Amino acid sequence: MKHEALTLGAICANLQLTCPAGKEQQPITGVATLQDAGPGDLSFLSNPKYADQAKDSKAGAIFVGENVALTNENSTLVSVKDPYLSFALHLRFIEAKYSPASGQSADAIISKDANVHSTAIICAGAIVEAGASIGEHTFIGHGAKILQGSIIGNNVTIKSGAVIGSEGFGFAPDQKGHYHRIPQLGIVRIEDNVSIGANTTVDRAALGETVIEEGAKIDNLCMIAHNVRIGAHTVMAAQSGVAGSTTVGKHCMIGGQVGIIGHLTLGDNVKIYAQSGVMHDVPSNKTIFGSPSLEHRHFLKSFAAFKKQGE
Repeated sequence: MKHEALTLGAICANLQLTCPAGKEQQPITGVATLQDAGPGDLSFLSNPKYADQAKDSKAGAIFVGENVALTNENSTLVSVKDPYLSFALHLRFIEAKYSPASGQSADAIISKDANVHSTAIICAGAIVEAGASIGEHTFIGHGAKILQGSIIGNNVTIKSGAVIGSEGFGFAPDQKGHYHRIPQLGIVRIEDNVSIGANTTVDRAALGETVIEEGAKIDNLCMIAHNVRIGAHTVMAAQSGVAGSTTVGKHCMIGGQVGIIGHLTLGDNVKIYAQSGVMHDVPSNKTIFGSPSLEHRHFLKSFAAFKKQGE
């Protein structure tokens, strides 16, 4: 991606990095991968497996780790603590320069009884219903739906097609086995700095609140059921789902296609491998895998024993 010219010194100052001496005025006009970068581009080396690409890269400058020994006569090497994070923060700076500062599309449908901050961005096709609240510098993508009573905090990103505040899945059976709808009268509350991916659904609570705590990041095509609480700074990959009234702790990492049944409690710093099925409470600081899920080391032992059965 190309952008207006910046100096390497200005980029480093913005990120609070030390610019290599004598390179402060070096022009940077784009960002690119190590393979695709040219003389005006900034790139980064985070994973050691790409070290050979970094040696041969034509990038004008490369963010590298503080203890990385690398030689590249084409590139200015900028030593940083975390190349991936520094590059990501630079991309956010570039993105902000190309994004609208605020505004509500004429093609969005926004209720006069919604409370939308003037700095929020509401894209075409989005719907914001009565009683909904949207905070400062929040982005609502194309076709996203913020339904009645949903509370969205500051600096939140809700991507295209997401539905916030849809009715939870609640039905009560009678003696004949016929199911009767249970009204879902609660709300969704999304705290500051949360990201919700495209076509993800967050159901409103039956009573009370469904809560996504501060800093949580939820990928595309995820399902968060009624009365769930997702802890602060937890990340969830695509196609995962959490059933009703389950609490997920802070700083958890949930892989793709994970299923978590209802009425569970997962502690803080829990890691769940992709395609796991979680059917029991999980204490803090555990790594689990499998369906039904086991602690990771137990799963590996069980899998090794299973393989031996076929030998």
